[in-house]
Amino acid sequence: MDARVTRTGTGDGRLRRSRAVLASLALSLAAGLLAGPPALAHEERESFAPEHESTVPTYRTLDEAAEVLVVCKPDSRERIEAMADPEVRATNLALLDRCGFDHIQAAVEAVTVQRTNIYVLPGLYLEEPSREAACARGYDGGVVTYEDGYACPTMVNLVGIFGDSPDDDDRECDNARCHLQLEGTGETAEDVILRGGFGEDGDWIDQHNGIKADRADGIYIANLTAELVRENAIYVHETNGFVIDGTITRHNDLYGILTFLSDHGLISDCEASHNGDGGIYPGSPPDIYADDDFTGPLPRPVTEITRCRSHHNALGHSASAGNGLYLHDNDFHDNLAGIVVDSFVPDHPGMPVDHNWFAGNRVYSNNANFYEEFVDSGICDLPPAERGYEDGTVCPAFPLPAGTGILVAGGNHNLIEDNDIYDNWRNGIMLFWVPAAVREDFDPTLQYDTSHHNHILGNRFGTSPEGLRQPNGVDQWWDDQGTGNCWQGNTGLDGAITTNAIYPGGLPDCDSGGSVWEPGNPVKSAQLAPCATYDREDNPRPPGCDWMDRPDEPEGRETSASGDTGSDGDAGDPPAAAPAPERSLPATGGGLAAALLGLGVLAVAARVRPGGRGPGR
Repeated sequence: MDARVTRTGTGDGRLRRSRAVLASLALSLAAGLLAGPPALAHEERESFAPEHESTVPTYRTLDEAAEVLVVCKPDSRERIEAMADPEVRATNLALLDRCGFDHIQAAVEAVTVQRTNIYVLPGLYLEEPSREAACARGYDGGVVTYEDGYACPTMVNLVGIFGDSPDDDDRECDNARCHLQLEGTGETAEDVILRGGFGEDGDWIDQHNGIKADRADGIYIANLTAELVRENAIYVHETNGFVIDGTITRHNDLYGILTFLSDHGLISDCEASHNGDGGIYPGSPPDIYADDDFTGPLPRPVTEITRCRSHHNALGHSASAGNGLYLHDNDFHDNLAGIVVDSFVPDHPGMPVDHNWFAGNRVYSNNANFYEEFVDSGICDLPPAERGYEDGTVCPAFPLPAGTGILVAGGNHNLIEDNDIYDNWRNGIMLFWVPAAVREDFDPTLQYDTSHHNHILGNRFGTSPEGLRQPNGVDQWWDDQGTGNCWQGNTGLDGAITTNAIYPGGLPDCDSGGSVWEPGNPVKSAQLAPCATYDREDNPRPPGCDWMDRPDEPEGRETSASGDTGSDGDAGDPPAAAPAPERSLPATGGGLAAALLGLGVLAVAARVRPGGRGPGR
């Protein structure tokens, strides 16, 4: 992503360091930054957060719709008649009589009134007209402006939903496609499949996104599968009010669900798997709590993610500049890393990360090693059509510490509570500082604006809900940096949680006010630097970096009576369909490498900072 609006954070607790010293560090960092991984995605336009009022949309029944449009395929009747549920079958047969479109995009373009429901009957939707759209023939791979997308919705999308009129000065949705509901009518999400795929040359088709909702306030996408897309299966952009419910997004080269600079969002009952970056990525949501100093439950989540299952992705959840997120009651497993929020990427609004709330999730067995299986083997060097995405191939876009449950890279005021975190063979939770210079903010007063006031409370480490001993490699990895970070009420296998912290007295508790040492441990920071030169094509095994190695299985790890380990690290079979939620109608990343190198440069320089003392000395 390349949205060119940034907030220079004002994190409380940052130190006012010597301007001369920090200027020197910033210059060293700037001179040493690498270009980072290859640009795997097209550059995004300059983007802005919505400023108008809105709410999270609610589900709209057939009778409540202002207009009803129905999409079907020639074999929809056959698929419907094979349905097991008689009520769902009857409803689909009734809708079949109203079918007026062969393609989803054709129905979108036929919308004439707000609050329209588009029902997509069982079938495989390839959206052939979108692939051959005359208006897209001049596209050369550059930035697509909103005006471009509005005029040609399929320029980079199989299905494009654009809601704001470009003829006015605001970005508020005001045309007939506002408050659109797009819903598959099958018994499960797999009954309606939107598929991208490959061209005759073996490369991906030209469309970068499966479904893109852009400034499409009130969008509700439900009960369908989007797969095999060059970049993102479902993408919600600059939208105020959205729901993505009961979807499956799988086998995409980057993201399953991507949302960017969107507010009042809900992602629920989803399944995301086998994506080369984040299964679920709510990036740069509006930073509404940037100036607040509390750490705790959010009065109003910007984006809520619940009852989702995200597995066999590079990252189960990823969010650069992810702020105000509420993740609860989800399962993140068998990814390289389970949940990640970071303050790495330049030009992302809302830096640094702040005020996220992770509660009641199960984060386990994130030990998949797609580097060894697909990068080292050369599979990811093959033409995309030959890589076997349909069979579970995942080509990681960026370097990640395989075997990590939750990673907070440069975040403030995050509450991580009441989660089950187990069987992650490297780290259960990883928390470290990211200097502001990494995101190209060279203000010397901001270099220590992360990571502060993170609370890790009442989590259960190392034991599965069934009572099996499944330890993490280390429960809590911390670079000893920051003010107000605290751990309390957490339990490990034998009582206390395991940690690499050398902070005096161990992990500080919240009753004492948390940590007070801000500079952190330069040795630990420097350990991150060798991974900076990762490149999927040109340098997949950076010397001195062990992130791409599968960590050793922890001692004493128990398996179930059947011998099932729950984490073999392999891609495995394509996932079974998630159960469809009940409805009234019977039935949306970044410069990590550069950041790591910057950490190493700053960490080494910090050793000789005038007046500096390392922890424990």
